[in-house]
Amino acid sequence: MKNLITKFLNLEPDDIQNIDVFSQDNQVFARITLTKKFYTCPKCGIPTKRIHDYNQRTISHAILDGIDTTIVYNQRRYFCPSCKKSFIEDSPFVHIGKRISKYTVLRIMKELKNPRMTFSMVASNCHVSVSSVMRVFDEYVGIPTRPLPTILCIDEVYTVKYTQKVYACVLVDFQSNEIYDLLPSRKKHDLANHFTKIDKKYRDQVLYVSIDMWEPYRDIARLYFKNAKVCVDNFHVVKLINYAFTKVRIQVMRQYDVDSDEYYLLKKFSWLLNMKYDDIDLHRRIHIHKNISYFFSKDVLAIDILNFLLNCDCELEIAYALKEAYNDINKRCNSETIEVALNRFIEDMIIFNIEEFNSVVSTFKNWKQEIINSFDIIDHRRISNGPIESVNSRIKLIKRNANGYRNFIRFRKRVLYSLNKNSFINF
Repeated sequence: MKNLITKFLNLEPDDIQNIDVFSQDNQVFARITLTKKFYTCPKCGIPTKRIHDYNQRTISHAILDGIDTTIVYNQRRYFCPSCKKSFIEDSPFVHIGKRISKYTVLRIMKELKNPRMTFSMVASNCHVSVSSVMRVFDEYVGIPTRPLPTILCIDEVYTVKYTQKVYACVLVDFQSNEIYDLLPSRKKHDLANHFTKIDKKYRDQVLYVSIDMWEPYRDIARLYFKNAKVCVDNFHVVKLINYAFTKVRIQVMRQYDVDSDEYYLLKKFSWLLNMKYDDIDLHRRIHIHKNISYFFSKDVLAIDILNFLLNCDCELEIAYALKEAYNDINKRCNSETIEVALNRFIEDMIIFNIEEFNSVVSTFKNWKQEIINSFDIIDHRRISNGPIESVNSRIKLIKRNANGYRNFIRFRKRVLYSLNKNSFINF
């Protein structure tokens, strides 16, 4: 056991004068005295081997899984006969003034790299208090500074438990998928205050800014990134059209009696209408649990159900055609052809004049250039907020596992440390 403890302490047998290993109350203790040797006085530089006294230190050393291991270290204090100064010997176990071993610090920081691990879970594994884990993290976390990315994605994530600013703003590098920064607020004046502090020559290196349809983001992008094209994330554009289509479907469904076949099919098979037409297996047989007089069997082809639903109302059929028209635009258009196709799509929405699509028309007119910009291709990919959505899901995982963070500075550091590859332990 002693040889094992010596190995775990990363010491050679010659380094140890005395070691006594014993267990008590499900804890393992290693009482250690290091080998006496000459030390140079830090004040006068005279070597000395004279001992002044011993100071017993208790050090938490989480080297064994499931076992609380403690080092009881008899640390010498040497005395310099020349200048009468006393000083302690160098400790291989722990930094000056600390009660947690260097190995335990490294283990804590390594476990916190996993976004699924909470401070409480790490504290339990390392047999230290939660507050000690937090102090270790705050002291040793290393977050490198990084330049603004060429393509900057901006989004927000819902946060609770700290200040009154509900949404934190997430800034992500589109090309590397790394988090550039996490800001405590998405409010316009807070973002302006942050970007004002960044030198203009670095801001001018940003060529694209991808955002959702949050007006302050566009204002900030235009003001602080003069050389950048502002792009609207395509997901939010499609979501807007799908939402309008869903309102049309619900409006049509409510025109029928709740016991009617039309009401039943419009409600139970809305997923078929919401799917992209190209993604539907039209010859797939779908089982309908209710007897529908229109069909001869309960196992009906998907194309027959779809045709029945669209024949329920001409406005629903037009709305479906508009939805599919924009899906087709996404599929076949590029940066050179999108403007013509988008103008034609807006004209179609105006001509058909469906009430639920009026807000879509207004939004498309307001964000037309930003939608066009999103069709630019960089590294064989369209500009979008796809990387930031993946990041947001992992940020929410950190927040949810910890049941929220009250300290935003610690929350920011935890996110940047756990989710970025270039973070390090400042040991």
